[in-house]
Amino acid sequence: MIKKLFLFMLLVQSCLILDAQTIIQPSVKSKTSFAIIIDNQSYSKVKKAIEAYRQVIEKDGLGTYIISDNWKSPEDIRALLIKLHADKKSPLEGTVFVGDIPIPMLRDAQHLSSAFKMNQARDWKLSSIPSDRYYDDFGLQFKFLKQDADKPLYYYFSLKAESDQVLSSDIYSARIKPLELTGKDKYLMLEKYLNKVVAERTANPENVIDNLTMARGHGYNSESLDAWSGEQLALNEQFPELFKAGNRVKFMDFESRWPIKGYYLTEVQRPELDIMLFHHHGAEDTQYLNGYKNVSDATNSIENIKLYVRDKVLSTYKKSKDKEAAIQQYVKYLGIPREWCEEAFDPKKIEADSLYNLDLDIHTTDIHKITPNARFVMFDACFNGSFYEKDYIAGSYIFNDGKTLVTQGNTVNTIQDKWPDEFLGLLNAGLRVGLWDKHVHFLETHIIGDPTYHFANHSNVKFDINEALTLHNKDVSYWKKLINYPNADVQAMALRKLYDNQYKDISSLLKETYFSSQSGVVRLEALRLLGKLDDNHFIEVLNAAIDDSYELVRRFAAEYLGKNGSDELIPAFVHSFISDVTSPRVSFKISEAFGSMNLDKLEAEVKKQTNNTLLYNRSEIDKLLENIKRFKESEKKELATILDTTSTVKDKRFVISAYRNHPDAVAVDALLSFASNTSQDKNLRITTIEALGWYNFSYRKNEVIKGLQKISSIDKDKEIVNEAIKSINRLK
Repeated sequence: MIKKLFLFMLLVQSCLILDAQTIIQPSVKSKTSFAIIIDNQSYSKVKKAIEAYRQVIEKDGLGTYIISDNWKSPEDIRALLIKLHADKKSPLEGTVFVGDIPIPMLRDAQHLSSAFKMNQARDWKLSSIPSDRYYDDFGLQFKFLKQDADKPLYYYFSLKAESDQVLSSDIYSARIKPLELTGKDKYLMLEKYLNKVVAERTANPENVIDNLTMARGHGYNSESLDAWSGEQLALNEQFPELFKAGNRVKFMDFESRWPIKGYYLTEVQRPELDIMLFHHHGAEDTQYLNGYKNVSDATNSIENIKLYVRDKVLSTYKKSKDKEAAIQQYVKYLGIPREWCEEAFDPKKIEADSLYNLDLDIHTTDIHKITPNARFVMFDACFNGSFYEKDYIAGSYIFNDGKTLVTQGNTVNTIQDKWPDEFLGLLNAGLRVGLWDKHVHFLETHIIGDPTYHFANHSNVKFDINEALTLHNKDVSYWKKLINYPNADVQAMALRKLYDNQYKDISSLLKETYFSSQSGVVRLEALRLLGKLDDNHFIEVLNAAIDDSYELVRRFAAEYLGKNGSDELIPAFVHSFISDVTSPRVSFKISEAFGSMNLDKLEAEVKKQTNNTLLYNRSEIDKLLENIKRFKESEKKELATILDTTSTVKDKRFVISAYRNHPDAVAVDALLSFASNTSQDKNLRITTIEALGWYNFSYRKNEVIKGLQKISSIDKDKEIVNEAIKSINRLK
């Protein structure tokens, strides 16, 4: 009886420990601090490994908290982080969430993502964005909605109207959440990862970046060679030491070997590899690398068609259960022999096609079998960073026996036309990976693994870059001195910090920098910051940037040009259309800009610039003029649909939502009129007001703000007013 009572008391004591919060203070004094946030169950399972991980971070000069709890809500964690960050003696600079930490599912914040735009009426699990910006950006304010019934780690929040409407994280954050694989102990997986971080950082504290590989998959950036070569030139500016003798930079393209999968898997396992940059499309469990083989001979072309047909016929049959109908559909559609379609039901062909498709892409099951060694891997792809899934790409690279310690990935879809390498060269100066990510992330972007990991300084930067970006973060005089520092990314960061701290002459400085800098990286930073200011200097620089030698500068200039829509930019638009036809992504951005310009003036400018121009082939110009006429008709129909009382709610919503991606200046009056009309469908009015919040680059932005302010001051509906205030704050 006594023995049973003793065992019962031990069990009760154990439960009390699991429920209690434990805060272990840093064991070293440091100018800034770091926090390991872990759940009680994980802590009890991997306590020694966590303590060893803390020790290796502190050995690097960063005092570290260990905070364990049976976390009941994200609010508790956020409040704790804010408190630690406010400590003037040693403010918190970053955190890592280890194990089963609540996952904020953010809603009404799609404008803070790079590409996510989904109707929030859909399943909340799909239409919310899993994001730790809830934890690391204290300027964002949220309203708690609910905890998910099926996924208890999911907590839904709505971004408030009075919140900041841009990202500006106060600390950096990361996730170390082990995979959940059948037959695998996730706590053992976590322990092994922590131990390998300790082992690698202890054995190689002076590891410098002397091996970097960049690899791309099919369909990325329209497979533009211009964009591909431009990035290589930019990396040379950011990592000049890498291009010297004794170091190695590799650029691997999906078409250099077919299929490329095996070569990429071999490359990422090189023991000496420091950084692997992946550019491709993705899913939570897949890196998409190859399409069908790019061929020109008849035999292989026919085989590609057969592969396509077998896949389509079989998938059609599975839906319809009508074999003959599935065959006839593609025989008629493609005008091909019947026997090509019949092959879809051949068991040998089905097996061969399955193996063929597996060879095209990298799957998490492939990564589980290898030992990735690149210390840092970036996934410039959709969904690869989906840490909320049981198995995901970015996690599979760190939870293995290789030396990969940290990755960056995205929890949802992400835009292709971004600057994934912004400030990347500062890693060569010893910048912590988490601190780098803090300056480049979107709502969906996350560090997976140890965010405090950094390489040894292998650059010409002679100051502590980590101290500069923490202790001197708000020091205007400090960053003014670095404007002409002999390092492209330091110059770019100095511009960014002066902008962040509202330096009074920032606009003039950015303009001057753009026109004087020999660095494409610095010019791009200047252009992007001017885009946020959106003043006369921006228009002047934009007219020049459309002709920049760096492709990514031209690509962003084309995007801004379309979103601004000013008549002053029409000549630059036409010039780009005529002169930059061999840059696919720039041409794509220009083609997207049609609907944002004054089409009558655009047509006149096209004729003006081409009437006396020697063109070998005028067919492209003829197509442009035809497209302008087509856009005129489409524009009239869309505006009519919005204002027509007989058009359906579905049709109106389709047209209105399109202005999020294509903020046509001509539509401003119609959208404001509709949003102001209290007799219109309330949900459609909210959709319209939200769409107007995307006019942040438009030359009519101030008119939009005034119109929304009028709505917010006189409308009686709280939801309408709330959305109007949110859009006003976004535009401001």
